[in-house]
Amino acid sequence: MPTHFVAKLGVLSLPLTFIACNKTQSSVSTNAARVAPTPPAPASSTPTEFSQTIVKFTGEVKQGQQFEKAFASDMVFRLVPYAGNDSGWTIRIAPGADSAASSVDCIGAVETPSHGDTKREIEPAADGALQNVLWKLREFEFVDRAPDCKMAWSLMNIANYAGELSAKEREQASAKLGEIRTRHGKFSILEARSGPATAGNQHGTLEWLKFEVDLSASAGSAGKSPEATGKASGIRAMDITTFVAAHLGELNPDLADLETACGEGEKPLQSLAPILYGDLDGDGQEEAAVEGFSCLSGNGGADFSGVLKLMPDGKLAVLPIEPMPKTFKGRNAYADLRGHMVIEIKDGRLHQVYAIYTGTEANCCPEGGERRFIYRWDGHRFTLDDMIDSPPAKSGS
Repeated sequence: MPTHFVAKLGVLSLPLTFIACNKTQSSVSTNAARVAPTPPAPASSTPTEFSQTIVKFTGEVKQGQQFEKAFASDMVFRLVPYAGNDSGWTIRIAPGADSAASSVDCIGAVETPSHGDTKREIEPAADGALQNVLWKLREFEFVDRAPDCKMAWSLMNIANYAGELSAKEREQASAKLGEIRTRHGKFSILEARSGPATAGNQHGTLEWLKFEVDLSASAGSAGKSPEATGKASGIRAMDITTFVAAHLGELNPDLADLETACGEGEKPLQSLAPILYGDLDGDGQEEAAVEGFSCLSGNGGADFSGVLKLMPDGKLAVLPIEPMPKTFKGRNAYADLRGHMVIEIKDGRLHQVYAIYTGTEANCCPEGGERRFIYRWDGHRFTLDDMIDSPPAKSGS
């Protein structure tokens, strides 16, 4: 099964219509397992606000089938199946059932930016253990009102993908996004039936799910205290670009003297990829993962990356990352790599992902799949915890 990227940083601009998810999803919905919308309140009463209701329901879905249920006013919960022969679903909440609203994602607008998130993806368990408690539960934030969701979606795109805007304008959009009220949702797998592995699904297939959805957690809650919720949005309001420009030497020691190394009139910081946010050290506060290009970057991709933390004194700091070793678990870590690294946040871990080259292919077109270096925070720095090679995705998947 092709690897499904999470929060993946890229340096090329991407059409906004594809920001909603990282996985190709089926556009066919004729076999959708539809559930009757929640009945509206009696005409004599004031329409019930979602914030005052308990939204909890169960459902079932088969492989390749879409599930959807309307709730509140103009809000629709969906399980969207992966396209083709890939096995799995993406959890989506949309501000309406029309085609325009279906391209907006009320979860993706406020969860980790960019392409996909294991909080929203349902795929066969890597170890085949369908009873694994961690695999059976998905928790996520979402915007619970259709107008707010559309606004949040617009602000998220501006904050992370509007390259024609200034850094200050993107940061202002990010700050406004952090002010929009969110709710906490839970998706629990109650029962599941798996199928054998296939060429495109090496961990097997998911043939059927029975699940429970709970969208009732109070506004602004993510299962955290208000203090933790405030901390989570704090770093998003910081001027990340200005900090990075002034601390390139901390992110990459080779860039410590760019004022003299850059050509005349060149700025040391050339560009910064969309910033990723996530709690990487387990303290309930989001960190920012950054990656970009300096005036010295060549054709090997970004030449700096790192993790920033908002400290208690309100200042940003660069968290240390263990240098990649030459060998790891008896393997040559650098074999068949040529740079072109991107960073991701997945399951609260920092990932560095490199393209693998088989030999003579051009730099633009690696054919050997990818190598993923997974880091964990040990209380002092990010240390390498695992190294995983994945084969190239099948053509058309």
